[in-house]
Amino acid sequence: ELNRLRDEQMANKQKPRYNGFWRPESGKTLPTPPKDVNPVIRFKNPIGGSVIWNDAVKGMIEISNEELDDLIIARPDGTPTYNFCVVVDDLDMKITHVIRGDDHVNNTPRQINIMKSLGGTPPVYAHLPTVLDESGEKMSKRNGALSVRDYQKMGYLPEAILNYLARLGWSHGDVEIFSKDQFIGWFDLEHLGRSPAQHNPEKLLWLNHHYIQNGDPKRLAQLCKPFADQQSINIAQGPNFEAVVALLKDRANTLLEIVEGAKLFYQDRPQLSAQQIQENIPENVRPAIAEFREALKTQEAQSKEQVGALLKTILTQHNLKMPALAMPIRYALFATTQTPALDAVIAVLGKEEVIERLAKIG
Repeated sequence: ELNRLRDEQMANKQKPRYNGFWRPESGKTLPTPPKDVNPVIRFKNPIGGSVIWNDAVKGMIEISNEELDDLIIARPDGTPTYNFCVVVDDLDMKITHVIRGDDHVNNTPRQINIMKSLGGTPPVYAHLPTVLDESGEKMSKRNGALSVRDYQKMGYLPEAILNYLARLGWSHGDVEIFSKDQFIGWFDLEHLGRSPAQHNPEKLLWLNHHYIQNGDPKRLAQLCKPFADQQSINIAQGPNFEAVVALLKDRANTLLEIVEGAKLFYQDRPQLSAQQIQENIPENVRPAIAEFREALKTQEAQSKEQVGALLKTILTQHNLKMPALAMPIRYALFATTQTPALDAVIAVLGKEEVIERLAKIG
């Protein structure tokens, strides 16, 4: 019956809607319901007039009741439908504000009518514009949109995601970075965005870098441990993991980047061949390296500053520039010249381990 009605309306270029065939009215005689059909239950929508509400984002909205049909509120098996459930839920929970996407605007007049028929007062509605992706299309899983869990697995901090999402559709002046408590204190409906926001992965990454850079190393180390486990990094065998994280966090954009950088400190000692030593550790620098190794045995080298002072002394004594000494030492320690600042690396690795590794080059 409904399919036939819909086909007729479409053929006549009319908006598909229920025609009120079974709607009881004064003086109207209804036919006998078929015995073999379980009926649905419909809401008897008001006839005439309009549903008007002041949307906190879009302003005054008016929709004529003539545009609304008698929607189904219970299926043939008795289960209630969405628009009826949310109204009952809002009434039961005494909801005062409904903030949601603007794809729900068309549901609002129906829900307002149902709520008023149940004796309730409609809440404040705020319909937010759809968030667009980088190409200006509506974000969806089909187009590669990621969930919050996906970003968690990629090493993003919850405070960075919260900050980013809050700023995506709302503003507090020109403030870009704020805590959860600040957001709670500042939030108001008046500053919700009226235009569609556009997802900016670079900005999210920038925020994540900010929170990692300014984060507590102890907390960051705890958050990094699951990623280290996934990559089979045994942080129990090597330098203090918190110290490694503290060294790497300033340049990292994600927790994954911290863990990638940390691998260097938990790999086996490099077994350099004679050829590798010959190609990467010049003979004229080896006396300076040997003297530095001996100095480590007798002098304090627990901090970056202490190591830096030792290196400067060796550089002066051998008339060398820092790169000429630092690159060979890096290679001797890790079989690579790509590391963070050498003085900080040596302080974290520990002078005993550094002495052992430098001894391997003769």
